[in-house]
Amino acid sequence: MAIFTIIKQPGPNAEKLGSSISAKYPLHHYDLGDGAWLVAGVGTAKDIADRLGISDGDNGSALVVEAASYYGRANPAIWTWIKANWGAGGG
Repeated sequence: MAIFTIIKQPGPNAEKLGSSISAKYPLHHYDLGDGAWLVAGVGTAKDIADRLGISDGDNGSALVVEAASYYGRANPAIWTWIKANWGAGGG
């Protein structure tokens, strides 16, 4: 699986995005807060957007970016989640 960052944008149906992420990726998402999530899934950024109802706007607008690498300073739980989901099966 690849890891994607989902960044919610303001607009119609935006309040539905978090629920869609939780429903479609119940075991493979991490809520970063402030309208941003990490999702571990199979496919392209477009595939993830389609599955979440972003492409057609049913669940709001968002930017979906596939991560190629990562680095930074964050809560240790985030690093643990990334390590557990980077390249894992499922999703």
